[in-house]
Amino acid sequence: MPGFALTTAAALTCAHQGQVTLTPGQQQVLAGGAPVVTTADVNVVAPSCVLSSAQPPSPCVKVDFGPAASTHVLVRGRPLVVQPAGPGTGLGQSAAQAPQGPPVVSTVQQRVVAT
Repeated sequence: MPGFALTTAAALTCAHQGQVTLTPGQQQVLAGGAPVVTTADVNVVAPSCVLSSAQPPSPCVKVDFGPAASTHVLVRGRPLVVQPAGPGTGLGQSAAQAPQGPPVVSTVQQRVVAT
C-alpha cells in the first residue's frame, strides 16, 4: 500500500494520546529534511498514555511499525516505514506486548511516497 515516508518530524500519538517519540538509527537518509524511520528504529510512547492510570495499568510503551513496512524501499537493509493518508498504520503495544490499537498520525511529510 503506498504511503508517505515517516520521518522524525512526524507528530504521532498512541491510540490513547500518549506522545510517540521516533528515534532513528541513522541520520543520512532524509525526507523533507528529517531522518526517515525504519521498522528497526526505537519508537517509544511517553508515560502520558491514559491507560497508565487504568487498573491494572497497561499503558502503551512502544509502537510496532511492522505492519507499515515498505515492501520496496530499504534503508540500510531495513524496511522504510510508510504511512497512508488517514489513520496510522502500526500497532501500539503495552510492556507485556498486548495490542493497544493503531497510532494516530497528525502530521507527516508529504513529499516522499513509497510502497
